[in-house]
Amino acid sequence: MEFVKQIRDPVHGWIRLTKEESEFVDNSLVVQRLRYVRQLGMAYLVYPTAAYSRFDHSLGVMHLAYLIGRELLSKRGVSAEEAEKLLKHLRMAALLHDVGHFPFSHTFEAVVRDLVAAAVKDWRCVDVDVSMFDRARPHEVTTQLILERISPQLREHGYDPQLVKALLTKKYQEELPEEVRVLSSIISGTLDADRLDYIMRDIHFTGAAVGTAIGYADIERIINSMSYVGDLGIIFDEKARVHLEGYIITRYQLYRHVYLHHKTVLFTEIARKILWQAVLECRSSPRGEVCEYLCDLAKFAAGDVSEEVLWKATDDYFTSVFTKLAPFRDLMARRRLGYISLWKRDKDYLEVFGEEVKSINKIIDEVYSSSEVEAKQILKQVLVEELKRVLGRLQCDLDEDDIELAYAYFDPKADDVYISTREGPIQLERLSPLVQAVKEAWERSPHFFVYVKDGLVKRCGERALAYLRRALPAVLPYVAKISRIDGDS
Repeated sequence: MEFVKQIRDPVHGWIRLTKEESEFVDNSLVVQRLRYVRQLGMAYLVYPTAAYSRFDHSLGVMHLAYLIGRELLSKRGVSAEEAEKLLKHLRMAALLHDVGHFPFSHTFEAVVRDLVAAAVKDWRCVDVDVSMFDRARPHEVTTQLILERISPQLREHGYDPQLVKALLTKKYQEELPEEVRVLSSIISGTLDADRLDYIMRDIHFTGAAVGTAIGYADIERIINSMSYVGDLGIIFDEKARVHLEGYIITRYQLYRHVYLHHKTVLFTEIARKILWQAVLECRSSPRGEVCEYLCDLAKFAAGDVSEEVLWKATDDYFTSVFTKLAPFRDLMARRRLGYISLWKRDKDYLEVFGEEVKSINKIIDEVYSSSEVEAKQILKQVLVEELKRVLGRLQCDLDEDDIELAYAYFDPKADDVYISTREGPIQLERLSPLVQAVKEAWERSPHFFVYVKDGLVKRCGERALAYLRRALPAVLPYVAKISRIDGDS
């Protein structure tokens, strides 16, 4: 593979591009748009340097995918000619794997399905099968729709669009060689190029390296230890165990301190609520600049790659429209938002829930893993009603707006990697006390946050917070049970 261009990257050093890749990147608005979409959403409001883009990340994933693919194809004895063809398409698939992300990345993903439904049924500005957004994550659906639209450009640069799509989704792999499934797991697998890049990049740009245990030398060792085994996918040589442990610990620490920082979670929830409210208001009265912009966002979600729509689906354009709304202005200015978190860290959470913490976390996970939006809404409504009774002892009233709930999602099972041993492939968790400790730590960490408006404290005094903290362990199981029953009815 002949490279003609080099890009200096603070994480990987030099990222090299072929002539075809360089021309495609320079001339593709779909790719260039990613320069203006922040990778970490609202996290930059907490970590000011966490402002790098999806473009940076996509180049990094392309670089790592190539290194991993070259390693795996070499071990499988694939011919040089076939390997070059596959690696060429793998690099392009990696470059394009995130083109369907909304402004601020994952921040608004929970709202996309309802936004598209409103655009199809109410505003009639989009024509797309809404059920597609029920079967996969919205940004993945949009990515596939965009790939359909840019197939001619891919062909012009010497790529087979079907092979690029097959490397990004199993749907297109049925009649293709096994090597395609091998390379597909590099972009979307248990420990893939996507995760390896964002872990390293997030450490660098957030500065949140405290307690982490992984560096670029570890990444090289992990890649060199990879092989592919049938249904298990990518597995790792036992010699890489310590480096894999470092990766798993680092990933967990980033979730705890960056992605699930209590303020990051709050800012994300408020931003999501602002967009959700705008969708609801525009459904009943579809007039004005915000409503017109929501139509443009829905067009993007449905795969529109026109220049006008692509540039509107950026962080800056979103901000220029939504800062006309006072709540979003306050959020962007990081003004005091008027919320107090009932707990911030693991220690605070354990003080509230004590020995019940694992069962409370299980209850929260069950409610929030439900696809039923009603169950989550009912959870909050019933919780507020129960807490009203508690605060009644202080002769203090509680409104639904006084409470904000936000889920903190982390999946430790996503780290279920396999190690090659003399006895055959074995899950790393079974061999490693450190990996077991990460899973046990997550079982005792906050799986949700409760935020209280400071106006409640002004009305009811500091005692109100203490009452709420004491009441939650007893109230929450009942509330969750009611929300599940009503949500299923």
